[in-house]
Amino acid sequence: MTRRLLRAMNLDELAGRQERLLALGLAILHVGTGISYSVLALYLLRHVHLSAAAYGAGMSLAAFLGIASGPVAGYLADRFDAFRLYAVLMWTMCAGTVAIIFAAPWTALVLLCVLMVCGRGSATVMSVLVGRTIAVDRRVRYRAVVKTMSNSAMLAGLGLGALLVSDGSKRVFEVGFAVEALMFVAASVLVHLARSQATETPASAESTDRTESAASGCEDRSPAGRQRFGVLRDRRLLALTVASGVLTLPVSVPTVALPLWVSSHRHWPLWLVPLVTTISTFGVVLLQIPASRRVTDVPTSARAARKGGVLYAVAVALLPLSALTDHTVAAVVIVVTMAAVLVVGEIYSAAGTWGLVYGLAPESALGQYQGVFRLGGDVSMVAAPTLFAWLVDDASLLGWAGLAGVLLVAAVLLVPISRYEPSRGGPSSTLSGRRETWDMGGGA
Repeated sequence: MTRRLLRAMNLDELAGRQERLLALGLAILHVGTGISYSVLALYLLRHVHLSAAAYGAGMSLAAFLGIASGPVAGYLADRFDAFRLYAVLMWTMCAGTVAIIFAAPWTALVLLCVLMVCGRGSATVMSVLVGRTIAVDRRVRYRAVVKTMSNSAMLAGLGLGALLVSDGSKRVFEVGFAVEALMFVAASVLVHLARSQATETPASAESTDRTESAASGCEDRSPAGRQRFGVLRDRRLLALTVASGVLTLPVSVPTVALPLWVSSHRHWPLWLVPLVTTISTFGVVLLQIPASRRVTDVPTSARAARKGGVLYAVAVALLPLSALTDHTVAAVVIVVTMAAVLVVGEIYSAAGTWGLVYGLAPESALGQYQGVFRLGGDVSMVAAPTLFAWLVDDASLLGWAGLAGVLLVAAVLLVPISRYEPSRGGPSSTLSGRRETWDMGGGA
């Protein structure tokens, strides 16, 4: 029975106590995130008495600061102990969450910005921790396991948040914030315990490899390896960041585009929105790990991301086609098909982009590369609501076809971009010795 439970939670996919502690820490963090998604906005509007305009302005400012926090957190993770930096961010989020209970309206907006900055920054730092502690040939699969566990934990948090919201009283909301703060503490403790399990990390092995390479005249010649903030001169990484940002737009289809689309087609059943969200969530839980097993090096990562992008384009093209029929059943079938295509695209795109950023980043600059690469997705998540609102209001197939075309172009470009060697100014069939042997478990 225990073995079955571990398999259901994917803990049997994790190698060693350190991997399990990190994964459990992230899962518990997502329980708190699910609670926050359910209660934070309602609490600020109903009990702190923020106006809708003030809340919207505060969220916009928080989103902007969150975008900027990723590269800063990545840079700090390269210079300082990433485990301690993660703990500082978690404890700050704990304090900020508790403070919201006692905050005045404008103070609550400041705390909202603090929480967003720490949340986005901690995501970058955790990506660095995975790179520092998980063996190279296991990183993508490990991220797949963690994403599966996190999705399950998020569902639990959303369910608990729904129970709190159903009561509606201020005291119950405050209990929710207290539970969320405890989740941050628990995540911090588990990650600290994972730090105590560390012996020689992939990063330290890479440091040895770099020393040996320098002695043989094969030192790191990548932009990041030559100078501070060299990631900003790595044209390949910047191009991948832009392409990845474009391909992140469809992630908002279930939560933004579909509710707007359903509300504009009043003969459609409202339960389509939670149905598509459920398909997306459980699809990731069931399929993310199997899809990630085939991503073993940079070429396979690029091809997986390309496949995900092509599927994204197909899904975006399917949604407006549902408006061409007056039959509700036909529309539901098209939307459900769109949801299935979308979730398969998501799992391939996620696995591919994880592999690309880990495979192309020098170990000495993992934080910088993670922080800059995440910019594309962060900007996309901010821009998606406006874009999809315009597409729905326009009610034209041409706009959706244009978006599908842009996604298709971005997907096709991923493979040639990944082959480009910035240190030589042109395409390269291989990367570095470290990256060539990634799938064989070579040094990180």
